[in-house]
Amino acid sequence: MELFYSKDISEGGRVLDPDESAHCVRVLRHRRGDTIHVVDGHGMLYRCTVVDDDPRGVVFDIEEWVENYGSHDYWLRMAVCPPKNIDRFEWFAEKATEIGVDRITPIFGDYSERRVFKPERIERLLVSAAKQSHKGAIPQLDEALTVTEFLQQDHEGLKLICYCDETIGKLDIKDALRCPVKPGMTETAGQGVMPGADRASKPKITIMIGPEGDFSRAEMELALERGWQPVSLGDSRLRIETAALVATAAVYLHFSK
Repeated sequence: MELFYSKDISEGGRVLDPDESAHCVRVLRHRRGDTIHVVDGHGMLYRCTVVDDDPRGVVFDIEEWVENYGSHDYWLRMAVCPPKNIDRFEWFAEKATEIGVDRITPIFGDYSERRVFKPERIERLLVSAAKQSHKGAIPQLDEALTVTEFLQQDHEGLKLICYCDETIGKLDIKDALRCPVKPGMTETAGQGVMPGADRASKPKITIMIGPEGDFSRAEMELALERGWQPVSLGDSRLRIETAALVATAAVYLHFSK
């Protein structure tokens, strides 16, 4: 089943944009009367019927819809320092979308080699990855912030910061997801419920991944002051994008049924 994307279908829009229309008619050969499936980027899947197969603007009628299509049982925000080679960040964003992420925030640390972030190409990749992996929701891509600016914001739920330095007590990310404890503690503190989680809402998790040179001491001190739990992703030394994807996958697997 192919998916098409319409950003305004939930507001009454009934026409695919020129790129989606051309793909629908010229590539996939859909014609008037055919059934197509359209997502709105917010979790809804619509089964539609083509009423005008114009490749410049396919017009459709909605027949039925499904809520929370391709959703997951958690809410995950990944705050990641873009590496010097932006292609690697694009790769992370695409694969994280396929696995399951809700919000991506580029952050610049004291040791970041990259200080410029252009979102346009990544936004297109997120749409494509969501359609390819059959998800009704497209992750939100934020404007870039400094690590300090990000830490000074209020964040609900479980807050994890991946850190390489061994001088600060850390939990394995699997243990942090299973049993969150206060920042700086290295012993588990009995089974508990994630902050921000209750039976009526999804558990909220935010994970920070630092730059090539890791987070600075000042950044880590601020993170600890603000209630972030330092975590480890294992013994291997990972690239930024690999670490970010490992963390994303750890959350996905933790909540998989």
